[in-house]
Amino acid sequence: MKARKILVFVIILLITGLVFFVGSVSYQSGVSYGESHAEEIRKSQVKEVNKVNSKKYASVKYVINELSPVFIKGSGRVNPGTIINVSSEVQGLLTSPISLKKGTSFKKGELLFKIKDTDAKLALAARKSAFLSLLSQILPDLATDYSDQYDKWYDFFNSISVDQPLKGFPSFATSREKNFIISRNILAEFLNIKSDEYKLSKFQQIAPFSGSIVEAYSDEGAIINPGSPIIQIIRNDQLEIEIPVPVKYMDDIKIGKSVSLTENDQYFEGNVIRKGEFINPKTQSVPVYVRPSGSHQLYYGMYVQAKLEFDANDSVVKIPRKAVFSKNKIYTVHEDSTIHELDINIRSSDDNYYFITGLQDSLMIVTQPLINAKDSIKVIPINK
Repeated sequence: MKARKILVFVIILLITGLVFFVGSVSYQSGVSYGESHAEEIRKSQVKEVNKVNSKKYASVKYVINELSPVFIKGSGRVNPGTIINVSSEVQGLLTSPISLKKGTSFKKGELLFKIKDTDAKLALAARKSAFLSLLSQILPDLATDYSDQYDKWYDFFNSISVDQPLKGFPSFATSREKNFIISRNILAEFLNIKSDEYKLSKFQQIAPFSGSIVEAYSDEGAIINPGSPIIQIIRNDQLEIEIPVPVKYMDDIKIGKSVSLTENDQYFEGNVIRKGEFINPKTQSVPVYVRPSGSHQLYYGMYVQAKLEFDANDSVVKIPRKAVFSKNKIYTVHEDSTIHELDINIRSSDDNYYFITGLQDSLMIVTQPLINAKDSIKVIPINK
């Protein structure tokens, strides 16, 4: 019995030893093979991974040409309808009933500033006094030689006041009367006085419209010379926006056309009031001027987003903006499921789409971005 147990035990040991030996030899052989064929194994594994990852799914659609409105978007600066530099035409001390500072508002007909005119008034009064003296010298001759015209000249004489503007000059009844008056320098002196009266009106500046001061070049109390700029004023109730528009659309934009405007997420409307007949050399665009309507508050110098819409005469394809890359390229899908780059002609765009001309109907295009996409790779099209 003991001999049998010993025999069984020995056999188990031999089998265990054999198994261990075979396993060890196999492991060493596998390690040696792996070390000697490592690059082949790596390439095989990469090939299998690439084979799995090479399957790219592409969202696609078939394009159709159709008439669609043209949308033109641009950003424009708000400008006043009227902006002028106000200068003095005379010399003197500057005074003003308002503050000659930036931001000061005024109403139409209000006095903006005044140049001290005491000397000019006194000189004009002295000249009118001399004119009265000249008229008084000819009144006796008029009473004798032109008795039928005497009353009108006498009334004209009595109407003259040194501190009031001259009234209209009497008309001549005959050429003989005309020669007599002109020979006494009456008409010449009358015209000289009217000229001085006109110059006196230049000593004060009345606001031609309601607006505000945007620049101040002088201040109250300064001595002003003729031609000196004093203030720059704008008209606040007639603002306009300059929108650059590509030249190719100028024939489609009509005066009075409605324009959608956006400022600080506020939407309002405007209308085209005029368009330029010249091209901006930097942008190769033509300015279109829009006047905003409604009560939306705008200020000189701010920027406003504008969108113009008008009917088109040519058919376009509408594709998502996400389908376009490198500014003007898309991917098309051929019959063998390979993708290829295609340059496109963008006519216009809105927030979500590009409007493309020159594409053929039923052309399959990729509508979503592809990761690591390259020309001529195969895709699995998915038409949503």
